[in-house]
Formats: sequence, structure tokens, C-alpha cells
Amino acid sequence: MAKSALVSVIIPTYNLKNTLVECLHSIVTQTYYNLEIIVVDNGSTDGTAEFIKRKFPQIKLIRNVKNLGVTGGTNRGIKYAHGDFVWLVDHDNILNRRMLATMIKLAQSDQMIGVVTPKIYYWENKKVIWSAGTGVNMITGQNFSREGPDRGQYDKVEKVPIAPANFLIKKEVIDKIGLYDDTYITSYEDADFSYRVRQSGYIIMYTPKAVCYHKFPLLDKETSKRRWLSRSYFTARNKIIFMKKNSPYFPLFATLYPAWFLIYTYQAVRYGDFSALINFYKGMYDGFKWAFVSRR
Repeated sequence: MAKSALVSVIIPTYNLKNTLVECLHSIVTQTYYNLEIIVVDNGSTDGTAEFIKRKFPQIKLIRNVKNLGVTGGTNRGIKYAHGDFVWLVDHDNILNRRMLATMIKLAQSDQMIGVVTPKIYYWENKKVIWSAGTGVNMITGQNFSREGPDRGQYDKVEKVPIAPANFLIKKEVIDKIGLYDDTYITSYEDADFSYRVRQSGYIIMYTPKAVCYHKFPLLDKETSKRRWLSRSYFTARNKIIFMKKNSPYFPLFATLYPAWFLIYTYQAVRYGDFSALINFYKGMYDGFKWAFVSRR
């Protein structure tokens, strides 16, 4: 594949105009310049679409009349893509100028590399890693992330199970395995896509030489737990769906699931967030309904 391969950049967004502008500026100033940039506006009400038209006329803008979620917005953008590569970028990511060039070089070095993911730091503390690839325990469903203060522990190029938030995909991979599973809407969509990439025979590579920054608050443990509660419906629902689709140990996971039930109940009671608890129960019900009834 030629070094000048076209890269289609897909950025779904919703009501985050000011941060999106920073993200787009870091894309248009990449040292790798053969780009097709596609922004999918999921029905923003903050003037996002109008601003992009005025400030970035070279960008292809797709407007949805309603919020289709991460999966729906991303999938619609990919359908308009013409590139040899598709680069999925979260709208709150700010990119190092050589990031794409570094990922392209690695992707082109081996035909079995299907996805390349970078080292992602927190924007507000650029010495703390948000993610250097992630994974899921296929028995318990527990997520694990390579994160934390950067002490050089993730300074080698290596295979990882899951590429989160920002990653480069060979278009041939999408042609083979398809788009995001729109069942998820948001949460676990990257994990599911990554597992399908690996099941199709491709590998996912992480490189510390490609760097970006996530405009996501660096939270203390207590605040992180509260945020965890705020995402309770999709966390509960999508964990079950993901495990049903991808884990050979799903029956064991289902047997162990009461532990998650107890953890969420304890945290919700501790913080007095009973709406989160109700949402968790709804998500759990919908997840198992999908796994045992709707799926069948």
C-alpha cells in the first residue's frame, strides 16, 4: 500500500463545539496530510454544524436530526468514507502532529496489523496515561486499562486486546467484519469491534510513539465511582451483551454476575444515587433479555 494512502477521519460529535474545534485543528495540522475529514453531528443544539461550515469548509459535514449515539454516528460517517484507512477519533481528543504518520507507518509494516492505537494522555496532566490499550476479563467481565502515571511501563510497541477512543483501521478490515454493532449505542462498542477484528485474524497494535491527549477530567477515586454510577444503564446492559457475544465463558459469567449486582447496589446506596441503581437494574434486565430472549 502506498505511503500516500487516503485516510478517512471520522469524528462523531454532540454539543461539544469548543473542544471539537481544538480536535479538528489538531487534525488539519497533521504532518500526514492526505486526509478526508468527516464530522457526524448527532443533532447538536450548540451551533456545532454552523461553526464547522464557517471555519472548516473543507470538512465533510453529516448532520443527523437526532442523536444516534457513538455507534450510529460513527457508522454513518464510515459509509461516506473513501479512504484506504479509517481513523476513528473521539471529539474530545487533541492530537500530536506526527500521530497519524506514526500509526500509518506501523500499520503498513505488516499485512496482519488491522488496527493501530496510540498512547493517550490526560489533557490536564500530560504525565498521566488515560489509556495505552485496554482489555476485558472474559470470565468476570471486569474491564482493565493500561493507565496511570507514565513511568515508561508502556513504552514498547506491542499487541493489545482492545483499542479505545482513538484508533486507525485498515479499510479492508471493515470490509471484512462490518461496522460497529449498533446494539451497543454507547459503551463497549470499541471492545466488541476489537474482538471482531482479532477473531477475523488481524492483530491490534499499540504504539507509544503515536501520542494524543484526552480532554477528560482526571478524577479522584470517589468522583470516578460517581461517574461510574451515572453510566449505570449502559454499563450493566452492554457488559452482558458483550460477554454473551464474545466470551466462551458466558454461563460462568452469568453465574458470577450477582457480584456486580451487589457492587452497584452498595455504591448507589453509599452515594444516595438511587436513580443510578434503578437504571442499573433496568440495564441488567435488558442485557439478560437480549442474551436469553431477544438474541434467540
